[in-house]
Amino acid sequence: MTQSTLCDYSDYDYNAKFWVNQNREYEHQLECYIVNKLLKKHASQGTSILDAGCGFGRLFTTYQSLFSEYLLVDYANNLLQQAESSIGNIDHIHFFQQSLYELKLPKQVSAIISIRTLHHLNNLPTLFQRFYEHLSNDGVMIIDIPNYYHLKNRFKFPFSSRQPMTELSPMFYNYDPKYVIQELNNAGFQILEQSPVGLFRVGIIKRLFPAIWLRSIETIITIFLKKYHISPSIYVVVKKCG
Repeated sequence: MTQSTLCDYSDYDYNAKFWVNQNREYEHQLECYIVNKLLKKHASQGTSILDAGCGFGRLFTTYQSLFSEYLLVDYANNLLQQAESSIGNIDHIHFFQQSLYELKLPKQVSAIISIRTLHHLNNLPTLFQRFYEHLSNDGVMIIDIPNYYHLKNRFKFPFSSRQPMTELSPMFYNYDPKYVIQELNNAGFQILEQSPVGLFRVGIIKRLFPAIWLRSIETIITIFLKKYHISPSIYVVVKKCG
């Protein structure tokens, strides 16, 4: 049985040290656009959403207009405080400091997003079981898979055997997307869509071209690449089959 590990960002200013002035505007714009697009396409709007691993609330504006109730969960209290401060006094918003492995919320939701969280979680069966319990029947979830077997690594390590999970540094994991998808199926989810994200996550490219250009080009290219796990992240949309 996998021993669950937690990565606590309580002593780390995730916003200032990872996002602000760190040449990640392309990633931010792209992720906001993709999350909004997938929720509009698959989720029941005007209902409730869980942002699992919400951090400092970076993605809140991408789904704010689509839902009427918001549940934001993170393990790091300092990030939740930043989220509450930046979002402000919004009706029907609730913040919870919890481990996702021990998720216990007062109600089910009709949509879940979990973006940039699997990097720090190693027990997917337990995690997906918690998500399944908190998602209403026919509800949808968007999961961000940190993909170890992206195109660069395939060229770099052409003869390496595939592993379900690779620990790149202490409590920082990448996954084989096929393994994650299998675990989602095992948990009772139906796969609706897969989308590669982050094809231009290369420093020199991001410095040479505006983020809006890269985002626009990628959204066109990925129309033809949805079945291929070649990008650093794979967004998977699933539905709970009750």
